[in-house]
Amino acid sequence: MDVNSSRNHYRGFTLIELVSVLLILGIVGSGIMLRWAPGDQSLAAQADLLARSLRHAQAMAMARGVALTLDVQSANSYAITDGTTAVSDYTNQVQNFVLDNGVTLSGPDQVFDSLGRPLNGTGLLATSRSWTLSGESATATVQLQPLTGFVTVTP
Repeated sequence: MDVNSSRNHYRGFTLIELVSVLLILGIVGSGIMLRWAPGDQSLAAQADLLARSLRHAQAMAMARGVALTLDVQSANSYAITDGTTAVSDYTNQVQNFVLDNGVTLSGPDQVFDSLGRPLNGTGLLATSRSWTLSGESATATVQLQPLTGFVTVTP
């Protein structure tokens, strides 16, 4: 009598176990997809990029000794310009920026004089100025302080 033939050892998963695991993974995955909004994921990064662009425009204005403008061109793009056309930085990269994943921008254009000071239409900026970036369900604010041009980002 063969001892191994009387014992049936099956290895693997049953069909019910496989279907149960796939069902649980599907429920968890659909819950994650409902909460995920790509615009909100990149909102903080794009607000930081706008803050860096403001600082960069200020630094370029001081380095070149000319007034430069952060020009809000549309709800999803902005550029650093000399008043009419986008300028290039020291690496010859044109300073045009497009927001991704449905993020939108609202706020005014900002001019920096040759000393890097933020200006309004009549002279030096007297009150802080802000820009709002909006994702699908969140917003971030970039704020520029008068006189110093210090930039802060509030998620």
